[in-house]
Amino acid sequence: MYSTSTTIRLVLLSSALTGLARLSAQTDDAPPVDGKKDDVVTLAPVEVTEEARPGYVAARSSIGTKTGAPLNETPQSISVITATQIRDQNAQNMSEVLRYSAGVRSEMYGLDNRGDWWTLRGGSEGSTLLNGLRRPLSGYWGNVRDEPYGLAQVEVLRGPSSVMAGQNGPGGVVNLVSKTPQVTRANEVSVQYGSFEHKQFSFDSTGPVNASGTVLYRVVGLIKDSDTQVDHTKDERQFIAPSLTWRPNEDTSFTLLTEYQHDWSNNNTGFFPWVGMIFDAPNGPIPDDTFIGEPDWDKYEGTRYRVGYSFEHKINDTWSLSHNARYDHVDGDLLGMYANFWEGGFLPDNRSLNRTWYASRTTTDVANANLNFVGRFEHDRFEHTVLLGADVLWSVNEILSDDGAATPLDVYDPVYGTFPKPAVNFGPTDRVRSNEYGFTLQDQIKFNKRWVFVPGLRYDHIESTVTGGTGYDDDAVTSRIGLIYLADGGWSPYLSYSESFQGVGGVDFAGNGFEPSRGEQLEAGLKWAPVNGRFSAGLAGFTLKETNRLGDDPVNVGFSVQQGEVTVNGVEVEFAARFESWDLLANYTFTDAHVSKSSVAGDPALDQQLQGVPEHAASAWVVYRFDQLGLPGLRIGLGVRHVGLTEDGTGNKATETPSNTLWDGLVSYQRGPWTYAVNASNLFDKEYIATSLSRGDSWFGMRRKVVGSVTYRW
Repeated sequence: MYSTSTTIRLVLLSSALTGLARLSAQTDDAPPVDGKKDDVVTLAPVEVTEEARPGYVAARSSIGTKTGAPLNETPQSISVITATQIRDQNAQNMSEVLRYSAGVRSEMYGLDNRGDWWTLRGGSEGSTLLNGLRRPLSGYWGNVRDEPYGLAQVEVLRGPSSVMAGQNGPGGVVNLVSKTPQVTRANEVSVQYGSFEHKQFSFDSTGPVNASGTVLYRVVGLIKDSDTQVDHTKDERQFIAPSLTWRPNEDTSFTLLTEYQHDWSNNNTGFFPWVGMIFDAPNGPIPDDTFIGEPDWDKYEGTRYRVGYSFEHKINDTWSLSHNARYDHVDGDLLGMYANFWEGGFLPDNRSLNRTWYASRTTTDVANANLNFVGRFEHDRFEHTVLLGADVLWSVNEILSDDGAATPLDVYDPVYGTFPKPAVNFGPTDRVRSNEYGFTLQDQIKFNKRWVFVPGLRYDHIESTVTGGTGYDDDAVTSRIGLIYLADGGWSPYLSYSESFQGVGGVDFAGNGFEPSRGEQLEAGLKWAPVNGRFSAGLAGFTLKETNRLGDDPVNVGFSVQQGEVTVNGVEVEFAARFESWDLLANYTFTDAHVSKSSVAGDPALDQQLQGVPEHAASAWVVYRFDQLGLPGLRIGLGVRHVGLTEDGTGNKATETPSNTLWDGLVSYQRGPWTYAVNASNLFDKEYIATSLSRGDSWFGMRRKVVGSVTYRW
């Protein structure tokens, strides 16, 4: 699989060392080749305000090269979701934020308030970063999901990306960029009310602290109290994120970032069996508002504390550095129930399902930091941007768990309280410790202002120990190499090769630890970003291979096996524009994702489309401003999302999940500092199944939700 890697890495290393050798010969006192010194662009903070770049079109990202390079000079597929888009679509969680992104299967499990689940390019669940640093898993163990209101933008980097993001899955990474203090003073408060008794209050305030503007502040906060479409379930949140920036001079910036979040909810997922979901049941479909647990017992509660900082400094006319560090602490408590889907269906009364209760208590601590040096220099017709980076991560995850059998429940006419609260007896603590570090070397070489060659290498090491289990100790060298041509009119054709590496925790049925997963990808594409900044478009075709991917053990239920090899071939098209009266987003994704090799004899997944991954998906979002028609401040938006037919991964046509097409809407009116808006998702209230899994369960999709908001800005 990696027959070309050694050659590629030698080429990359030779190029980078040549650039460094040339750099070492050029001191600060030495004149440039052309006899004059030009101003050197230093590594700058990522934050982009809505005032500076309105609409849905972005020109740069922080994750593509870690040097602030324009998107059209980065030879890999990247999308940027702006704060304007998040606000216009009133996205309440990360699954909703990613609804209109190519290559992303968002809301993978439909209605599931335990966490945000998505896949990138048909790969295993994508990794998530916050300001370039990995963060604790969102949801499940603590149900502390990322809050979109606290983000300035979201960046989607598709394909294997270990050189830029460290250990991650082959599908790519999603990088969340926090709101940070701004020079221009701005304030807003907003209230919302909507379906399922949704109530929310939020505020955002930023500006200078002192007259000289060397100290800036920002405080972002939110309180939410909401029910969900499932009976007896809540979705509550308290979130506050104060931050402070100190800029003693034009060369130095230090930003302190803090955050507190507390989430409380109930389990709104039933793990319902195929019968009554995709198969007919004697008493009809299972109602999608059925709560499977016990109202006075079930809960998902999580608290997260977060503190970190970002330091930027221009050392001289050639070198600048950035240093980021963060510590996260998460506590989570879960009490819930689910239907025994593996039993295949209803009890003899054709109304009741057996249930299992489960409980867990977790504590997660994650500390990570990075240090990046960026050097910019020129010689002859060459421009170099060299990145030297190092990062470390330390994490401890402690898990207590217990489960047992509960009484059956009539899902058509539930009667609760028949099952006494179980006595939870947590067993020994499962403690998972991880220590990771990595080093990155990259050179962006621009020739004649037209060609950009980007070679990069990374070394990763991970040590993981599991109390009472099997740990692992792995390392890897990964590479990325890309070439892009900057043609007239903003057109940029490119070709790239990239790799990924990720440690895999857990053990198989025999107690053996898993091998690391690896990915490699060849991608060719075309980007379009004209200088007016009003349009951006991308076309990407790729072939991706992943080895050692986990799959369901077909013999031992509840255990996993490493299947061998997954191959994904795909095409993605994205377009964003800001016309005089229109804002527009559109994308299309084709994904052929299947198990191409298997270590399991007679594996039913071999050569089958991966479960939950549609071959075809598309979406479009358009907002029209009525200013030219004599109605200034009025905007109307309409969106459509299509997810094609998905399979259960075994070739069983009977368990295919039908395609679905959903519509979203927006009506907004701004008058002075006031903005009034109404958002609707699943506008026509379509009932649908989001996913059916080979293990025997299916998942409901989200029904219509309408939310009105009033916002005051000054």
